[in-house]
Amino acid sequence: MNNTALPSLQATRDKEQLTQLSMTEWAGALQEGRLTATECLELHLERIAQENPRLNAVVTLNPLAAEEAAVADRAAADGRSLGPLHGVPFTVKDTLATKGLRTTAGSPLLGDYVPEQSATAVRRLQEAGAVLLGKTNCSEFAVETHTRNALFGDTWNPWDTGLTSGGSTGGDSAAVASGMSAFGLGTDFGGSIRWPAHCTGLAALRPTVGLVPETGLLPYVPPAAGESLPAPNSMSALHRLGTMAWLARSVDDLGVLLGILAGPDGVDPSTVPVPLGGPVDSLAGISCAWFEDEGTHPVRDDLVAAVRRAAEALEDLGVPTKHGRPPGIERAAAAFVALRTAEGMPEVVELASGREEELGSNLRSSLLGAAPGTVAEYRKAAAERDAIRALVLGFMEEHNILLLPVASVPASDPRTGTFNVSGKDIPWTELGSCCRAISILGFPVAVVPCGLSSEGLPVGVQVVGRPYRDREVLAVAAALERKFGRSSPPPFRSPARFGGLT
Repeated sequence: MNNTALPSLQATRDKEQLTQLSMTEWAGALQEGRLTATECLELHLERIAQENPRLNAVVTLNPLAAEEAAVADRAAADGRSLGPLHGVPFTVKDTLATKGLRTTAGSPLLGDYVPEQSATAVRRLQEAGAVLLGKTNCSEFAVETHTRNALFGDTWNPWDTGLTSGGSTGGDSAAVASGMSAFGLGTDFGGSIRWPAHCTGLAALRPTVGLVPETGLLPYVPPAAGESLPAPNSMSALHRLGTMAWLARSVDDLGVLLGILAGPDGVDPSTVPVPLGGPVDSLAGISCAWFEDEGTHPVRDDLVAAVRRAAEALEDLGVPTKHGRPPGIERAAAAFVALRTAEGMPEVVELASGREEELGSNLRSSLLGAAPGTVAEYRKAAAERDAIRALVLGFMEEHNILLLPVASVPASDPRTGTFNVSGKDIPWTELGSCCRAISILGFPVAVVPCGLSSEGLPVGVQVVGRPYRDREVLAVAAALERKFGRSSPPPFRSPARFGGLT
């Protein structure tokens, strides 16, 4: 790392510059001893004190963070490194178990739940030397595309505090984009890491489903004292279609985290031992197809233009590109919804039994108003998923990278019910169809900022690859990042454009 990337810690202005360093830049400064883990932690805590009141991203601070940083500093004084993330502060979505630290999934049903064990992914990050800052806000049980819940309220966007930071991993996206955290660990089922990254101008990775254990991911019924966290249900749509995922300020960060997090843990039965190899340094042999939407809901012209520019940038680098949508992809978002609907949310139903009135109104109405599907209906939905996946895999034999938008619009006011795009009214709940269409496949996908919208808001592009070719996806995303640059929010706007936030 270049020493000029680490200005003096003395001036407030320099501190603001520091908070936009990438995770790998922080790691380099800490490994080289140009600041201590305690100094790094204090800088981020100061940033939380400054920005969290307006953004409401961090909901629970880790009281042991200072002790973790001190352990890193003592190791450094002895000439030892705790790992590749030695002393780097990070946040965790509140759906992931953290030992000794409140874990609520944004629900009053779990308002007092303190796990005895951490999720495997959290533990691996701490074993790599990272310092857990705290937990970040999410929508209740991670089902909504704006981050809000009855326990902690709404989370807002550092680009404009009248806009959503996305959901359900909106707390992490606001924290990382505003410099409160070096990176965030979350999840992605129907777009829960990709939509927030798009909203706040971050890089994100949803790895191939099955690479990273989901042990410790809520919802689950909390185990009795002394019992281990339950194994993720291998038949559950949540675990067959979703995955741990993460966001950061640079694509390089995403690859480092992949190397730390991937691999079986002996608990999650769906995690596979696939060798990922090292970073891919060349785009040789890669070909690309790009398309403007998934075939059912249109995308705003300025967001489509960002995808087109990304494709042109790859073509300039020698990557053959084609404009065309894979066959079957127009059925994918509906297949995702059908599979999720057929399963329902049995773990939440069990948790809420007799306490349904404590659920948020949206979640309560959806749970109580929907009858669970039959096994035959679930099998039918799964068969449709497999058929679509086979069609897309066949297309990707020739065009092994897909580029498409993240959503129909950029970050928006969550109090807007519908959006008119190309003459069609799209409900808020359908803005992320481009994400759902990819979720059903289980393929690796990165989001990388590729310019700004007509309003000056960040625009992310999805970079999709073949199963277990995550390193290839990251190579393409890195090339686009070099072309378009990393994205940072402008000076925060205060007060919010819209009156009293609720």
